[in-house]
Amino acid sequence: MESQVEELEKLKRRLTIELSLEEVEPHYRNVLRQLRNTRMNGFRPGKFPKGWLEKRFKSVMHQEAVDHVIPGFIEDALQKNNIQQATQGVISELEFEQKRPLKTVIEFEVKPSLALPDYKKFKLTRQEVESVKPEDVEQELENSRKNLASIEDRPSESVAEDKNYVVLEIKNSGDEDYVDENHLDFEIGGERLGIFFESVLGMKVGDEKTVEIKYSLENKTEDSAINKFKIRLKSLRELQIPELNKEFFNQMQVKNLDELKGNLEKNLQFQKEMALKSEYRKSILDQLPKQYDDFDLPEALVHEKEHELEHKLEEEAKKEEPPKTPLDKDKELKEFKEKMRLNYMIDTIGRHEEVPINQEAAAGEFINMAMMFNQSAEELIKTPYGSRLYSQIMARKQEESILNRVVARVFGDPIETVEDAAEKENIVESESNS
Repeated sequence: MESQVEELEKLKRRLTIELSLEEVEPHYRNVLRQLRNTRMNGFRPGKFPKGWLEKRFKSVMHQEAVDHVIPGFIEDALQKNNIQQATQGVISELEFEQKRPLKTVIEFEVKPSLALPDYKKFKLTRQEVESVKPEDVEQELENSRKNLASIEDRPSESVAEDKNYVVLEIKNSGDEDYVDENHLDFEIGGERLGIFFESVLGMKVGDEKTVEIKYSLENKTEDSAINKFKIRLKSLRELQIPELNKEFFNQMQVKNLDELKGNLEKNLQFQKEMALKSEYRKSILDQLPKQYDDFDLPEALVHEKEHELEHKLEEEAKKEEPPKTPLDKDKELKEFKEKMRLNYMIDTIGRHEEVPINQEAAAGEFINMAMMFNQSAEELIKTPYGSRLYSQIMARKQEESILNRVVARVFGDPIETVEDAAEKENIVESESNS
């Protein structure tokens, strides 16, 4: 394979690839073999109208080149010429004939060529990671117990008390029957439906009363006007928090309370370290754009975003009721460009610093996400959503690794390898799951 690159305006490039007959001939033979196996009415096997085979070869081989041949060589050509492709390539020329080499010309845009930022210009103040306090461990222990708690029905003669969970039937005072869609499910003293707390306290299951409350049954929200309702307590439950006993320790996969508290303390300490790292990364992100003058962006990507926003505006115009917050095309486009510029800055650092991707950490996070969806990672990754999710996790992990590298450069710290970071995360994850 021979290749050469021609610089056009701004970020546009023209890549010419020439494949020798030896490289492309297997594809020629494969296409001809397929065509010769074609059965045509009125002709014996292997026989065709005059000129048909040559004409079909051109058509089929063209598609074969676009779908399989060129993609198989373009990555090597990009690496050979040290090109960072930013947009989908467009084939502008494609020449081939049987017994002759193949030549193609592909046009695309590249990522902007940027230099590394001056690490000395970043302003970061090193902070000490706060120690975990005993009360923090106790609170985390309480949270762990609540995570394994169950909600159980209270005895039949019990009255509603603070922290109880209730299902309340409600109807307008003039309605005949309670309907299921109007049931209210909440915790007394919780964050929702506080206007009902006082009325429900002291009720037993089956009790019914008339109340006057600022509530709209139609909108399922608090109202400015006082309305009269009938309410009936349908169920009364409470949270059963497990005791600190052998059964609980087995569920937490520890031997005793001391081991559990030790694991919780390590996990909390790790969280504090991660929170501080996150602060450092945010500071770097805020300062990074100031180190670069304005630079060109791939026009195709900008135009694609413009078309997307225009389409959204057209869809908004078709709606009977305009949205409460109309789309601001100029603002959205500006934010898109700023984000793209920032991504190219980060990408530049990652390539120059040769920051590897912590694939093990990304895979671990994806597996945990799959478990939340009651799916295996293998099943989830096959779905469009799963594929996007994994790509997003990988991109975020890569960005974090790159920004962590900048922080290390600013502080003059040793460079942490992927293996070091993965080992830390695995240790904390195993202890937090225990």
